[in-house]
Amino acid sequence: MAVIQKYVKADGSKAYMFQAYLGIDPLTGKKKRTTRRGFKTQKEAKLALAQLQLEIESNSLSKQDYSTFKDVYELWFANYKHTVKESSVQRVRYLFNNQILPKFGHLRINKINTAICQKIVNEWNEENSPTRLRSYTKKIFTYAISINLISSNPMDNILIPRKTRHKKVEKENFLDRYQLKDFLSLVKQQETLSIFTMFHVLAYTGLRKGELVALTWNDIDFTSQTISINKTGYYLNGSPYITSTKTNKSTRKISVDNSTISILKQWKLEQKKLLLSRGIPIKSDKKQLIFSSNSNNLIHNAFLNETLRKYPQYNITPHGFRHTHASLLFEAGASIKQVQERLGHTNINTTLEIYTHVTKEAEKESAEKFLKYMDL
Repeated sequence: MAVIQKYVKADGSKAYMFQAYLGIDPLTGKKKRTTRRGFKTQKEAKLALAQLQLEIESNSLSKQDYSTFKDVYELWFANYKHTVKESSVQRVRYLFNNQILPKFGHLRINKINTAICQKIVNEWNEENSPTRLRSYTKKIFTYAISINLISSNPMDNILIPRKTRHKKVEKENFLDRYQLKDFLSLVKQQETLSIFTMFHVLAYTGLRKGELVALTWNDIDFTSQTISINKTGYYLNGSPYITSTKTNKSTRKISVDNSTISILKQWKLEQKKLLLSRGIPIKSDKKQLIFSSNSNNLIHNAFLNETLRKYPQYNITPHGFRHTHASLLFEAGASIKQVQERLGHTNINTTLEIYTHVTKEAEKESAEKFLKYMDL
């Protein structure tokens, strides 16, 4: 219950004030109170208190505090960020700040209707695929429903426009075995042992770029000739992160050949010499990254891409070596299941897509086999 009190102002004059309990904030779950002061008479204070109580009863005050889409997003995001990895936090924040909030942020949450949503989705469709943007926007409205700010989700009945697709010539992002041998031979001649080893391991294991840069020496079992993949490395906003692998399927142990083991042994010795020459302490095998920067930290995401730009004739990205490894495994006779497990694909359809995308050499061999069969 609010009590009206008389008090003395700094200039010596008398005035009236009151403190009022506003109830529980539906968005934060915390008790809300307010203090109003500066009333010249007790009657004036009583009128102000009565008006405030009327606003509380109609529930208009709590809704006005968090009225915009951006307000609700910030409350939703404060909870969401504790449920996902840091990489997802940064990705979703970027998505909202750059694409969703510029469209919805300033709008009052209870005034957004299906027509407004459809218009914005149509605009997104001109530049992006709107499906993911719609999905995250819908989450904010769902959250607003859960805290009784709105009664229905205006994104429920949105139609995703059909995008006009311009046929593109698909860039081949893999090498056949002869191109791979040429590439590795050239890199061995022109780059450091560290860089050569990185690309050799990529090509001979099919690791993801993040899995490669996060490898530590204790992940290599030189005796059994295996590599354990259990973490991934990346940079976000200039800061390095090493976290668990992408999915449970991504955590795996794979066998490697004698040549790869030999190259890794050679690089381990060379790395120790380089670190000592720079006065950098060598870490334990559990902490020492196999491939590190000059300061012995995580290699930046762009490093491999920058190196590959020196060899435009091969027209391949770091991820292309993963595709290359899978394609050559199929050529060598590996089964779809074996390739799926080795590459850590959660969905076998990903493996099947590579399986159907045979290399030029395999395609040529198929044509030659058919010709020989027809010639009898």
